[in-house]
Amino acid sequence: MKTGRAMGGPHVPGFRTTRRQAGVLVVFVLGLSLLPPWGSITASAQSVQVGTARNAIGSLVVVRPDGIEARLQTRGAVPLFERDVLRTEAASQALIELRDGVQVALNENTSFKLLSRWEKAKGITQIIRLSRGEIWVKTGEGAKRLEVETPVATAAVRETEFNIKVQEDGQTVLTVIQGIVEFGTAFGTCPIRASTISYGVRGKRCTPPAPTEVRPATTWADAVLK
Repeated sequence: MKTGRAMGGPHVPGFRTTRRQAGVLVVFVLGLSLLPPWGSITASAQSVQVGTARNAIGSLVVVRPDGIEARLQTRGAVPLFERDVLRTEAASQALIELRDGVQVALNENTSFKLLSRWEKAKGITQIIRLSRGEIWVKTGEGAKRLEVETPVATAAVRETEFNIKVQEDGQTVLTVIQGIVEFGTAFGTCPIRASTISYGVRGKRCTPPAPTEVRPATTWADAVLK
């Protein structure tokens, strides 16, 4: 079969193109032009809404994965997405609601990241990666899959209410108000029941649960929960 240059194209030594090959090339290029930009595909995959910011006293700062910031300074409905970082400064508190009705209040000087993990046998587990500060969590009725990760410990829950605080040295203080929280470090996990407190310390097991008065641990959240 005789071959030659594609019509209108320059001759490149050592490269020959048939009319059929030229047609295939044109179709391929046109097909590429109809595809969305790679950036759009990535952005779409990352834009999974996992909750909503409902209320703030002072200011709640939401930092998106691309660095763009959103702020809530009163009641509202700011959408929250996978990998968002939430932050409150001094004299600021906030209330958010995650999927399945899980409520989370942030005390002042608190920062955490919203993540999730999918497992074939268990489905999706929502994760709050708490780097500093204090949060109150209430899962509501029905079993939920939620974990709060701190620098030294992890609290895994299903149906419960609790308060968890990361101190300046990284020590984690867990106060369980209702239900049971599986509280663990790299050295083991133990169930912490209602009306008890436990401490997670780097390099050690969590302390045995001790009876405590839970009300003082949560009074800070009253204003933002109203």
